[in-house]
Amino acid sequence: MTHGVGSGRLRQQRDEFTERLKRGDTYGLLLGLLMLTYVLIALLERSPWERFIIAMMLGLVFLLTLHTSHVRNRAYRVCLGIVLIIEAATLVQAIIGREGNDGSGYIMFMFLLIAPIVILARILRHEVISRETILGALCVYVLLGIAFAGIYAAINDFEPLGFFAQPGPKTNVDFLYFSFITQTTVGYGDLTPGPDIGRVVTTFEALIGQVFLVTLVARLVSLYGRRAHESTDVEEA
Repeated sequence: MTHGVGSGRLRQQRDEFTERLKRGDTYGLLLGLLMLTYVLIALLERSPWERFIIAMMLGLVFLLTLHTSHVRNRAYRVCLGIVLIIEAATLVQAIIGREGNDGSGYIMFMFLLIAPIVILARILRHEVISRETILGALCVYVLLGIAFAGIYAAINDFEPLGFFAQPGPKTNVDFLYFSFITQTTVGYGDLTPGPDIGRVVTTFEALIGQVFLVTLVARLVSLYGRRAHESTDVEEA
C-alpha cells in the first residue's frame, strides 16, 4: 500500500512538472541547466569532443530559454534548425578528430547574448512578481557571465599575444573565472586583460553586472508577490 501511494505521488509530481514545462516560465529549471553547463565548460579541456558537448549544452540552454519564455513560433523553429545543424557539424568533427575552431562555437555564444534579451522580454511582462520572475533575472545574470567568458576566449583566439596580460596557455576555467570575477567586481588582480579591446569589453561587463544587480534584481526582490501594475500605481500616488 505504501509503495502504491509513493508511486502515485511520484506520478503526480511528474505530471505536474510536465504540465509546468509545457506552460513555460520554468526559470528554475533553466537556472539548473545553466549551472550544469557552467560545470561542464569548466571541467572539459579544449578538444573536438569538448566543442561538441559544449555546443550541445548551449543549444539546450538556448532552446529552453525560448520555450520557457513563450517563444514558440516560426523563430523557434528557425533557431532549432540552426542549433541542430551546428550540433551535427560539431559531432562529425569530434568523430573524425578535427582540431581547430570552425566558428560554430562563436555562433552558440552569440545565441547566449540573445537569450538574456528573450528572458527579460518575458519576465518584465509578468503580471505578478513571482519566484520565477526572480529566477529568470538570475538566469540573465549567469548567462551574461558565461557569454562574456566566450567573448574573452574568442579575443584570445584572434589576438596574437592572447587575451590576458599574464603569459602561458589558458583554460576554460580561466575565462569563466575572470568573467564572473569581473561581473561581480571582486577584482583579485591575478588575471588582467592585455589588449585594449579586452580592457574595453571587461569594463563593459563590469558596468552591466553592477547595474543589473542594483537595479533590476533588487527591484524585483522588493516587489516580490505584488502585481507589477500595482507597484506602478503606488509610485505615482
